[in-house]
Amino acid sequence: MKVVTRVAPAPAPPKALPDHAARREAALAAVLYLAVAAAGFAVLLLINHHLGRGVEQLLRRWDSGHYLHIAKRGYPGEIPYDPDGEPKFSTIAFFPLVPALIRAVHLLTGLPFPYAGVAVSWCAAAVAAAGVYRLVRTVGGRPGAGYACVALWACSPYAFALWVPYSEAVFSAALLWSLVALLERRWLTAAALCVLAGGVRPTASVLIGTVMLTAGWAVIRRRDGWRPWVALAAAPAGLLGSWLFLGGKVGRLDGWFEAERAWDQQFDFGRATAHLLKGMLLYHHAGHTGDLRGTVVLGLLLLTAIGVVALALDRQVPWPLVALVAGAWVLMVGTPGSPLSKPRFMLPFLPVLLLLVARPLARAPLGVRVCLYGGGAVVSGWYAAGLLVLFAGSP
Repeated sequence: MKVVTRVAPAPAPPKALPDHAARREAALAAVLYLAVAAAGFAVLLLINHHLGRGVEQLLRRWDSGHYLHIAKRGYPGEIPYDPDGEPKFSTIAFFPLVPALIRAVHLLTGLPFPYAGVAVSWCAAAVAAAGVYRLVRTVGGRPGAGYACVALWACSPYAFALWVPYSEAVFSAALLWSLVALLERRWLTAAALCVLAGGVRPTASVLIGTVMLTAGWAVIRRRDGWRPWVALAAAPAGLLGSWLFLGGKVGRLDGWFEAERAWDQQFDFGRATAHLLKGMLLYHHAGHTGDLRGTVVLGLLLLTAIGVVALALDRQVPWPLVALVAGAWVLMVGTPGSPLSKPRFMLPFLPVLLLLVARPLARAPLGVRVCLYGGGAVVSGWYAAGLLVLFAGSP
């Protein structure tokens, strides 16, 4: 008698959430972000109104004014210079995608440029918040951790940059969804979003490096066929295209780099940062504002460095995320400019660091979390008012 033995099939790998469930959870994350951000924005608007300032005046502060000017009038045809030969401030230093989006919304809806800019930022920030949630779930976090990460990001001190016509919201959306695609080995999507990020901010260089490193490792290990090769080759295209586009506006290949000299943003390997910290730690002669700036930079550098080490020691965090935040830290240290702008520089990368605190926070009672997020939104709006309404320097 012949005995037929059945061999049990190998266990299937854990299945991802069904598409409809993933979309529903990501949509809830976006709604949570909008609720927390709306509370902070309301505080900002109330303080702005109490001080007798107009809404459009608020929405044109600092970088917003430059993006709105480009959206309305386009780029200049030349770089202005001082009598000593140094370049003056020029909008050539601002990348083109955000002004193009603002102009498109203005033409499609008829909204005034400042409000079109707000619409772009809020829509992009909601998409980015869904990306934050999806990133947490992709690295194995529970739903509660994803929602906690979104809420913490929404009420972080520099979250105001996601509310006004700045570039942070659009850049964050491209960055976070590119990371999700990268971790899921969807190479073409990751590369396309990386190209998009390259049209928003020069800090896309950190994402480009991360995508190229990850794709290069896949190529070495001969994984996923030709797709990592495409990601490796295409990742820098958006950044290179932006540089060429802006250079073409003023008739020189290095036009963006020349304009950027006026904004003091060239990579100097940390000399300016070291000088600022030296002045604070040794001499204490810079006055209250100088001490404040040095304290902000020192605290940010230390906290981010500790976060990078903690991420590296956390086995649940994939190494591309560690490489991304480490690269952002190096770029932040190595680039001069306004010290109080450095926390804003880290805002798009912040959700990766928030992974460390979102998981334990998700286990806190609901009432504690509601109080934390609500209080954080109030503080975020109050802090935004100090920077956007009262502060005389660049935030």
